[in-house]
Amino acid sequence: MKDGLAPTQSAVFDRVHTLLCDLLLWESLPADYDLGNSGVFNSAKFLELFVALETEFDISITGADIKQDTFRTLNSITRFVCAKQAVA
Repeated sequence: MKDGLAPTQSAVFDRVHTLLCDLLLWESLPADYDLGNSGVFNSAKFLELFVALETEFDISITGADIKQDTFRTLNSITRFVCAKQAVA
């Protein structure tokens, strides 16, 4: 869950949560919900997610960034975005 996240991480978590819910047309999404194995995301949806993350957070996602575990859950995506923003 988002307990224990730094304030900036918490804000990123909330924004990623909203973005994912909008993409999936869901009201809410558990922080540890396995997007990779759930079947709700196909390659086109993941591409939409990458574009949305790049736009929302002004980051660049490269081929080297695309690892299944990185985009598996809301928590892992939040950690990824925070790390990309720290590098930028």
